[in-house]
Amino acid sequence: MKTAALDAFTRKTASQVVYQIFPERFAIGGGLSSSEKLAHPAYAIPGVHKRGWDEPTLQQPWGNQFYGGDLDGIADKLDYLTDLGITGVYLTPVFTAPSNHKYDATDFFSIDPMFGGEPALKRLTDALHARGMTLTLDAVLNHVSDQHPWFLAAKAGDPDKRDWFTFDAKGDALCWQDYGMMPELNLANPAVRDVMYRQPKSLVQHWLAKGVDNWRFDVAQDVGIPFAQEMANAVAKHFPDTVLLGELNGFSASWFEAPGGFHGMMNYWYRTATLAWLAGEIDAVQMNAAVRDAREGYGLKGLLCSWNMLSSHDTPRLITTLGSAAKARTALLMQMTLPGVPLVYYGEEIGMQGGADPDCRRPMRWNEAEWDPAQRSWVKQLIAIRQTSPALQYGDVIVLGDRLPGNNALVFLRHTEQPGEAALVVVNESDKPLQQKLLLPYSHWYDGVPLKDALGNAPDIKVQAASIQLSIPAHAASIYQASEPYQHYTFFKPRNRL
Repeated sequence: MKTAALDAFTRKTASQVVYQIFPERFAIGGGLSSSEKLAHPAYAIPGVHKRGWDEPTLQQPWGNQFYGGDLDGIADKLDYLTDLGITGVYLTPVFTAPSNHKYDATDFFSIDPMFGGEPALKRLTDALHARGMTLTLDAVLNHVSDQHPWFLAAKAGDPDKRDWFTFDAKGDALCWQDYGMMPELNLANPAVRDVMYRQPKSLVQHWLAKGVDNWRFDVAQDVGIPFAQEMANAVAKHFPDTVLLGELNGFSASWFEAPGGFHGMMNYWYRTATLAWLAGEIDAVQMNAAVRDAREGYGLKGLLCSWNMLSSHDTPRLITTLGSAAKARTALLMQMTLPGVPLVYYGEEIGMQGGADPDCRRPMRWNEAEWDPAQRSWVKQLIAIRQTSPALQYGDVIVLGDRLPGNNALVFLRHTEQPGEAALVVVNESDKPLQQKLLLPYSHWYDGVPLKDALGNAPDIKVQAASIQLSIPAHAASIYQASEPYQHYTFFKPRNRL
């Protein structure tokens, strides 16, 4: 497989490590307790159930439980994220809405006062940019709250808003998955597209002008490929550095087949394969094939710009799913080394647990006595390894594990177009050591090149005529990288670099 030089946009995007935050549950600014924060007038709305930070999330109604997290609380914790190695923050919706999750906006042009309003967003954006970090916001182009003024006007028969939604013969509006409180917008209406993304004062462009860096778009399958393409063209004219990413819980190849559109997708495909393999539901043949399928289907740029996620606000947490901290660490290693942008859901780095929504949205634990320090050290180590390796950040991938029949191992080589910029990742999920010769179809690890395991799990080895002798312990992983052992000789000469 020949790897072409990547453009600067793809390299920059693929080199990030993004941290996902559910703003209502991460931290409260100003040192306030939940009871103090929840006394704010913003919470004086019907149906609110106020909770202490340490109370469980399983008491219903889940959409109306509030703990008091806000944007200033996130800004207060940026040193924590910087220490971990995070380069960007992704927030689930922050626009004014009646729920705790804010996927039911009543105003796309105001930041919810529960979160501190627009001044708090500016403080957070400025603090992130001062650290060289980016901010990605979450937009819902498909639907709004049934209390949104647009929908209330449409229901009342306003001719300017009636066709912003779709009503059946009974007068009922189409709504997202039949949730009546989330009526769907009619994106076929040019006026709707104008206010959502096409015009300079639209939702998408308005907040980019305010300093937001990137966008993640909810339920991409409901938005549609043609509209994603139109939006990408409109945004690129004024904000060429902005990354547009779509959510699709499945295999996303079709979204990259046509030019333009989303730069990346949430890579649920990798999540499904990773968790199934580690749970023993699929074998290594399918696991290795899944990595190759994504490379072939998404293309290199699409794959590198997609988010590698293992959990989110919509899924059970990683340790809860796998039932083991050790398996969770293996999954995290795969997340940090497979092609794509690692997306760390808040709290995974300290071993937080939680079942299906809403239990996966527990408040962040800030008492270090509740942390799994080994888990946090592991995540920090993996990020550091990734961020010092061009190959792991934006290298292409060659899948090799299916060349080792009879072994339960995922093996792949990441490499850039620069000779020698490569990393070999071996994940041995077998109960026995992996002892086997492996042929390397890669031209720039030359005969005699020493390879060291960055994790220290496997012995040093040398390339021998395009092959290596693997010796990986049971239930262990290695990240092999080349080293230069000589004082007066180098394998990777500067004159060979592109």
